[in-house]
Amino acid sequence: MSGIDNISRHHNQTFWQIAGHAVSQMAHLRFGSFLFFTIYFILVLPFSNVYLSSPLLSKVAIPTFILETVTKNAWLEILLAAVAILVLYIGIRLTLVLPLMILKRQRGFEAAGNSWAMTRHRTGYMWRLMMLGVISLASTTLLSVALYFLQTNLDHQSSGIAFTGAVINMGLLVIWQRLIASFSLVVFMLMLILAIRDDNGAQIKTPAKLPSKRKWGRRFIAASLIVIFLLSEVIYNAEYLQGALLNQPLTISNRGVDDGNGVQNTIPALNRTSKEHPNFVEMDIHETKDHQFVVMHDENLANLAGVNAAPYQLTLQQMTSMKVHENGYTAHIASFNQYLRAAERDHQRLLVEIKTTSHDSRNMLQLFIHRYERRLLHDHDQIHSLDYHVISGLKKHAPKLFVSYILPYNFSFPETKANAYTMEETTLNSQFVSEAHRRNQWVYAWTVDDSDDMTKMLFLNVDGIITDNLSELQATIKSTFNHPSYAHRLLIYSNELQNESPAN
Repeated sequence: MSGIDNISRHHNQTFWQIAGHAVSQMAHLRFGSFLFFTIYFILVLPFSNVYLSSPLLSKVAIPTFILETVTKNAWLEILLAAVAILVLYIGIRLTLVLPLMILKRQRGFEAAGNSWAMTRHRTGYMWRLMMLGVISLASTTLLSVALYFLQTNLDHQSSGIAFTGAVINMGLLVIWQRLIASFSLVVFMLMLILAIRDDNGAQIKTPAKLPSKRKWGRRFIAASLIVIFLLSEVIYNAEYLQGALLNQPLTISNRGVDDGNGVQNTIPALNRTSKEHPNFVEMDIHETKDHQFVVMHDENLANLAGVNAAPYQLTLQQMTSMKVHENGYTAHIASFNQYLRAAERDHQRLLVEIKTTSHDSRNMLQLFIHRYERRLLHDHDQIHSLDYHVISGLKKHAPKLFVSYILPYNFSFPETKANAYTMEETTLNSQFVSEAHRRNQWVYAWTVDDSDDMTKMLFLNVDGIITDNLSELQATIKSTFNHPSYAHRLLIYSNELQNESPAN
């Protein structure tokens, strides 16, 4: 922002002068200012995400599994919508906080109060900001569609022409997207800067102007960077179009169902789903009152069995005598022994989630290892859990088992001995996947039910995708990997570019 303000005032500060000025300003920030910035960005994010983003801000998101729970309750859905509208309104009214703090050197709450006053009765100004985002998105979309139809025609030519055209079209798409993103960011910042300049005519003190000198050395460096960027883009495009950058992920059926083809975590659903040949069937187990293991996801049986009781309150015999109902199907609750035998008959590998509660026996994990370690190893099954004590205990006492640590949110990369991470897909990003692969750890994404989200996970190069819609996932993988046309690959890449943050 300081750099854009410098340009708008026709001051000839160098990059290093601007950077030094920004660092000196940061040095004067107090802890309270950082706390204020955190709250501020959460509020402003829904409005300004079209122009501003960062790896940190991308983590400010509501996980999909929470949204799915909310949407099942009409009142919660209305409440969430009302809160979203309120947060959006507050975010719009506070858009001038950042320039006021940076350029006017106001304190956080002072800048917030001034921004609130300055944006009152200025709906036209806000509409211009929103239209800037719409124009940016529309221009990229139109170019993507045009290049897609052009590539569709080129795909009917010789293979050499089709491939060359695809590389060029991908390059044009990327360059255009970067230019539009940069343009939108600069215009957005400039509009904010001019807004506070209009409301307060006081000039900001800046260092003296520097003589306008363009050295050939700087031009050569700039030209070299551009050439390096273009060459790397061509190499990346060529490898991507030939399918060299993506690995086909494992397909994992969540709770053993595919699009509601049975009751979750039951043997009949397992039998049906295994015929579709997923790489793994994910399922859940709880410890019972008599220290056995039962196949059940929920901590209370009320939703599926109509019984207000938890697995730890009932014996295995009591539970397996009950029936559960879902998706128009009915089936008996299965013990883990029964489910494991059924999976072995179907030659189906399992991803076993060990559910824990404060009521579990102290030796629950030792009982599990003693009874099932050899069998799970023989069947090449895997285990994952939300409880890190389970992960560390398994790696200590059964190190040969493949164990994945379930993470509902991507705050930072954990330091664990787990073989993999099962990450909720909302905040999963390429940095997390790359770091895991650098450490020879796998990444499973859960629960990915939409085809667009599946494609996004493919581009993140995850090792496995857990889904409630197995057939949809298999179709998405097939269309992506089984020799798709260059036009189709271009369209997929375009969709991923649209999902990228403009400032990244």
